[in-house]
Amino acid sequence: MASKARSGAGAWEGLALGLLLWRVQLQMFINQTIRSRQAGRIAGTIAGAAVILLAWSWEGFITWLGVQASHRVPIRVDTLHLLSLAFLAYTGVLVFSSLVFSLNALLLNPDLDMLLAAPRSVVSVLASRMVVQVMRLFVLSLLFTGPALVLLAVVNQNPLIPLAFAMLFFLYPIFVVVIISLMSLLLVRIIPVGRGREVLTLFGIALAIGINLANFLLNPALRDPGFTRHPGAAPSLPDVPAASSSWLPSGWAGRSAAAALSGDWATAAQWMLLLLAASAAIFAAGSVLSGRLYMAGWIQAVPPRRRHAAPRVRRLKGAVPLLSPVLAAVVIKDWRMRTRDLAQLVRFLMPVVFLFVIFGLRFPRLLGAVRSLGDGPPAAMIGLIPAWILLFSLSVSLGLSAVSLEGKSIWVYAASPNSTLRFLQAKCWSTALPVAALVALAALAAEIMIRPGWLWAVTAVVLAIAEAAAVTTLMVGIGAVFARFDWTDARRMMHPVGIFIGMGLFSIVSAVSAMLLVISIALATVTRFPLFTTWLAALTISVGGAVAVAALSILLGNQRLRGLEVG
Repeated sequence: MASKARSGAGAWEGLALGLLLWRVQLQMFINQTIRSRQAGRIAGTIAGAAVILLAWSWEGFITWLGVQASHRVPIRVDTLHLLSLAFLAYTGVLVFSSLVFSLNALLLNPDLDMLLAAPRSVVSVLASRMVVQVMRLFVLSLLFTGPALVLLAVVNQNPLIPLAFAMLFFLYPIFVVVIISLMSLLLVRIIPVGRGREVLTLFGIALAIGINLANFLLNPALRDPGFTRHPGAAPSLPDVPAASSSWLPSGWAGRSAAAALSGDWATAAQWMLLLLAASAAIFAAGSVLSGRLYMAGWIQAVPPRRRHAAPRVRRLKGAVPLLSPVLAAVVIKDWRMRTRDLAQLVRFLMPVVFLFVIFGLRFPRLLGAVRSLGDGPPAAMIGLIPAWILLFSLSVSLGLSAVSLEGKSIWVYAASPNSTLRFLQAKCWSTALPVAALVALAALAAEIMIRPGWLWAVTAVVLAIAEAAAVTTLMVGIGAVFARFDWTDARRMMHPVGIFIGMGLFSIVSAVSAMLLVISIALATVTRFPLFTTWLAALTISVGGAVAVAALSILLGNQRLRGLEVG
C-alpha cells in the first residue's frame, strides 16, 4: 500500500512539475523572441507570426469553401469514419514526434540529467517529461486546427465545438506519449554509448518512411488510378474499418468529435470520459513503469564499443590528390567528422527519401511520360529534376554548415599562419567534391533511363556537375557570413537567416537556369539557329552566373572571417 501511495504521489508530483517546466519553457521562448531586444529575433518573430496568420486565413478560406460545398452539393460523408481516420492519422504523427522527443531527451539533451539531480523522485521527473510533450502536442494541434474549429463553431452556431476538440487534443496524445516513452526506455538499453544521435535519426527516418508509405497506399488522393481501384469506381475514403472501432482510442475520439459536431453532447461526453479514464490510467501506470525501467539502469547495461585498430603510419603529405597539405588536412578532417556522425549524413538525404516514397511507386508512368517527349533537350532537362532535388538537400545542409562545423576550434585555425581564404577554399573542396559526385551519379542514372540522346545527356550531366560545385560554394560563403561557432548541438549549427537566404538564392539560381534553357529552345525555334549552339550558350551563361555569385559569396564570407584572426 505504501509503494502504491508513493507511486501515485510521484505521478501527481510529475504532473505539477511538468506544468512548471512548460511555463518555464514558454517564458524562455518569450524572452528569446519578443523580449530579446534584438532586431533580428524580433523581425524573425514578426515574420513567423505573419506566416501563421497567412496560413490561418488560407485554412479558414478552405474550410469555408468546404462548408459551402457541403450545403450546395448533396454529398454523403460518414462523419464518424472520417473523424476516426483523422485521429488514426494523427496517431502516426504522435508516434513519430513522441519517439523523437523521448530518444532525444534520453540520449542527447542534458536537461534530463539536471532534473534527475534535483531533489525530485525519478517517477516525477520522467512523468514531467511526458506532461511537457503532451502540452507541446496540444498547443501545436490547436495552432494547426484553430481557425477551422472556430469557423465550424460559427457555421453550426455552437460555441462549444472548439472546446470539445481542445479537450480531445489534450487527452488523445497521452496514451501515445506514455507508450512511446516506455518503448524508448526499453530501446535505449541496447543502444551503444555515443551512438544516440545516429540511432535517433535512423528511428525517425524509419517511422517517417512508414507513415508516408502508409499514406501513399491508403490515401485515395495519392494512389495511382487503377492501382487498387476498379475502373469507373467513385473515389472514397481509405478502407480502414479498425479506425472507427469502439475498442480503439481513435474510435472513441472520432465518436466524441462526431457527436459534438451534431450537437449530441451527452454522447460526446460519454466517449470523452472513457478517453479520460483510459488516459489517466495509462499515465499513472506508465509513470510508475518508466521510473522502474530507468532505475534499472537503461544505458549502463550496454558496454561501450572499443575499436582495436592497427597502428597507422602517419602521412606527411595530403591524402587528397592535387591539394596542398593544409587544404587536404581540412578536407579529410571534415569528411571524418561527417561520416562519424551518421545522423548528419542520413538527415541530409531525408527529403530525397520522402520524395521517393511519394513518387517512386509511380516511376514507370513518369518514365514513360518523359520518354514520350523523344530525343532532345526537354527530356534531358526533366531528367535533371532528381539531381536538382538532391543538390538542394546536400548543398543547403553541407554548405551552410561547413564553416560552423569547426565550432570553438575555429580559434585554433585563426591563431595559425594560414589565411581565412585558404580555409574557405578547403571548405569548398570538402563540400563540393561529395555533392558534385552524388549529383553527377543521380543525373547520370536519370539520363541513362530517359535516353534523350547522348549529346543532350552529356551536356545535362556536365551542367549538373558545374551547378553543383557553384551552388555548394555559394552555400559555403553564405554559411561563413552567418557562421555559428558557439553551438553545442549539431542541429543548431546553421543560422536561420542563413538558411532563409540560402534557400532563396538556390531558388533564384534554379529559376534563372531553367529560364535560360527554355529561352535557348525557344530562340532556336524562332531564329532557326542550331539548337545545340543556343543550348551551349545557355549552359555557359547559367554556369558563369552561378560561379560569379558563388565567388562573391566567398569574398563576403572571407571578410566576415577575417575579423576572427588573432593579432
